[in-house]
Amino acid sequence: MKTSIRTQLGALLLFWTASAGSLYLASWIQSDSGTVEVSPVRIEAPAGTVTAKLYRPASARPGSPVPGVVLIHGYQNDKETSSAFALELARRGIAALSIDAFGHGSAEPGMRARGFTPYKYPNFERRISGPERYKVMMNFSALDFFLPKYSEGLADTSMGGKAAYAWLRSRDFVDPAALGVTGHSMGTWASWSVAADFPDHRAVVLQCGEIIPEGFYDPSAVRFNNVLLLQAVWDEFAFFRDYRNTVKGLEATDLRYRVFMGQEGPVEWDRTYGSFADGSARRMELLYTNHRLVTHNGKGIAAAVDWFARSFDLEPALPASDRTYLRKELLVGLAMLSALASLLPLLSILLRIPLFAGAAQPLPSRVLLEGRAWRRAAAGTVLLGAATFPFLTQLGHGLAPLPESVFRMTVGNGFLVWLTFLMVVSLVLLVRWFRKGPGRAAGATLHDLALAPAERPAAVPWPVVGKSVLLAFLLAGSLYAQTALYDALFGLELRFIWPFFRVFTPERFGQFWVYLPFYGAFFFVNGGVKLFGQLRLPERASPAATQAAWWLTACGVMLGSLLVWAFIEYVPFFLGIGPGADLLLTPLFGGPFMSILLLTIPQFALMFFLAAAMFRRTGFVYVGSLTVGILAAWMLSGGSAIF
Repeated sequence: MKTSIRTQLGALLLFWTASAGSLYLASWIQSDSGTVEVSPVRIEAPAGTVTAKLYRPASARPGSPVPGVVLIHGYQNDKETSSAFALELARRGIAALSIDAFGHGSAEPGMRARGFTPYKYPNFERRISGPERYKVMMNFSALDFFLPKYSEGLADTSMGGKAAYAWLRSRDFVDPAALGVTGHSMGTWASWSVAADFPDHRAVVLQCGEIIPEGFYDPSAVRFNNVLLLQAVWDEFAFFRDYRNTVKGLEATDLRYRVFMGQEGPVEWDRTYGSFADGSARRMELLYTNHRLVTHNGKGIAAAVDWFARSFDLEPALPASDRTYLRKELLVGLAMLSALASLLPLLSILLRIPLFAGAAQPLPSRVLLEGRAWRRAAAGTVLLGAATFPFLTQLGHGLAPLPESVFRMTVGNGFLVWLTFLMVVSLVLLVRWFRKGPGRAAGATLHDLALAPAERPAAVPWPVVGKSVLLAFLLAGSLYAQTALYDALFGLELRFIWPFFRVFTPERFGQFWVYLPFYGAFFFVNGGVKLFGQLRLPERASPAATQAAWWLTACGVMLGSLLVWAFIEYVPFFLGIGPGADLLLTPLFGGPFMSILLLTIPQFALMFFLAAAMFRRTGFVYVGSLTVGILAAWMLSGGSAIF
């Protein structure tokens, strides 16, 4: 039964209202009910403009300066990922400046502005070869304050943090004698670099940081004051565990207790050593979380807030347990889900326009694969993806011979190589199955694959394809319009903790068109023709049951390979043995593409929900697969690190 136009318009208005209302409430929380002024900032660094977000307490004014902290996010994130720390600091009277590091967010310089050495830290006898992006990423541990023989080729390893620190220190509402820096993951190396350049800093908080061994810099010339290290128990990156399988026993290693903590014997977790007065205070806080979630861990944020307060000799009016950041994140996440949901009634409304009426048909009724044949095809898809995921993503990440002036998204290149390989294999197998294999024997048609109408089952309906492409861009464009509007009104994005949908910079918009053909092809072939054509399940008793069954099946088939690696990675980790990728392969295959599963799996699950719903509405694979291909390319090019 078709839904009435009034119902569709009502649903569209409801989702738009929910999205805007959620972001309005989130902005109110972000401003702490008006006691914190949040504003965008542009800072000129030697390499180019760094973008940032300033959280300024109402108490911060000329003649009444407050302490200040620079916040630097990790790899594949942006200034919004630091918002939880920034908000809680600002609520306690500390001006917080959260930046987009080089190559991230809206910052103009790419990651190449960091520079790189020709050697591999810490073994400087080993030279690095390969594309420049590979050399940059292999050199995150090498810092510009190291001795000259170890810092050759490096530029600004603070990735804009030094310029941000100098800018914050120059504000007349900030106390230049009470400044600190904090960073997560990649941002911890940047934080070391900022602190080394500004000996007047009062505190450093490392959210998953690497300890620098002796001999790489001159301790008589470089001093680090009051350093807190937040340690994730299940940190997927080997260098943040000192290349050990687990964090158990780190407190008893020479590198931790002597080099970092300045003690003569093993230390205890969650205990402060040294003195805040002379800058020797040190502490290691153990957090039962994984690497990426340290940025929003309540215990970690409380420890950081207390650490800065003690370093600045500040008495916060709020207890550390009073935190509002999670409410803001949940509201922003709700806004994103509401905005995505609005695409479905919008599609139904657009299909009522005569121009687009031909882009929809009744669902094809014939099921092409059943029983053992279906299970074999589905299992093959999962196993192929799982067998190639760690290898092809790492190949694309750093070593694939892609023109670096064209393909500038680092992690995006890893997924591009892997997804393109899966798409090509699926396309070859589909064509063979359709033309020469069981599909031909069964008399399968393009209509059965949801590629043609029932009245012309053997011909590609090019007018339908054209209308579907236009529909897909209209739907994605409506979401982009919402994103731009909300950014202008509230200074907030459609996301949950990590980047999802962002307003493009000109460079990132150009990158969108570079990656769109590859992501579009994958979602059309694998997430369209294969999933809703060859592997389509029978309809269930109700539309809701059909949507649930098709969506869960899509997640199982299309995300099964990622779920396999999530199981391999985390089950042994949670059992106290160590991360599975490191144990099964090497630490080279752990880190980025294992920790990013926490983000990629939900992202793709949302996309396949939309694809299933749009396929059910149109009866063709075109609109749904093309729309999610556009959205996936947008998420990649808008939020991924750029070289």
